[in-house]
Amino acid sequence: MKVFDLDTARELLTLIKPLVETINIKKEELYSILTKMEEEEDKLERLYMESQTKEIDAEIRRCFQKIEALGGVIKGTDPILVDFLSFYQNRYIWLCWKEDEDTILYWHELDEGFAGRKPIELLTKFTL
Repeated sequence: MKVFDLDTARELLTLIKPLVETINIKKEELYSILTKMEEEEDKLERLYMESQTKEIDAEIRRCFQKIEALGGVIKGTDPILVDFLSFYQNRYIWLCWKEDEDTILYWHELDEGFAGRKPIELLTKFTL
């Protein structure tokens, strides 16, 4: 697993944000097709819609895999949460990003989740 300093993790967001945008667009397409499928009575049309949903689902998975290949760890999908492993004061921590945030604003201990997020300013007094 890759270990990031704060600046490198923030730079990586320039590659991750477009992937997250694509995921959200594809999720909307998927929900739309699934809604139409419930109302569709024609079996052939339903089969076509099912194949579309499988293709869209595969595209979403590929985007998540790209994020992970870059070193991000997916911690949530709705909203999308991505953590980056970092080393701070002789211990590993997570740098934490949520899809609606401009940059990495929070961090938490390895054994804490989203609820344990703390402002990044608590770390920036020191070198990450």
